[in-house]
Amino acid sequence: MNAGEVLGDAVLGSVFNNFHRTEIGKAPLGLPADAADGVRDSFAGALHVAEHLGGRPSAALADAAGDAFGSSTNAALLIGVAVVFVGGGVAVALLPPRSQELSDDRATRETQ
Repeated sequence: MNAGEVLGDAVLGSVFNNFHRTEIGKAPLGLPADAADGVRDSFAGALHVAEHLGGRPSAALADAAGDAFGSSTNAALLIGVAVVFVGGGVAVALLPPRSQELSDDRATRETQ
């Protein structure tokens, strides 16, 4: 793994986690503190707590967790796409034109 992959994973993972905590925090849960911490920690934690609630609160929590997961995924993907487009734009702006490279290669071969 190279540094770019690690940095990308870290940044997008942080974005995902922050959005997830924010989105799941908007759900009116009314849970005890330890259960609420499990819900905020991860999508799997939220589903685990929902499984033990049962009934209507379980379905509401599972729906809130799914919505938070989807919103978080969308946010991380949009930021990733933006980084790719910005990086591509920078690369296009900094690379020399192709015709100049070809003429430089021909000139180098002719002088050798």
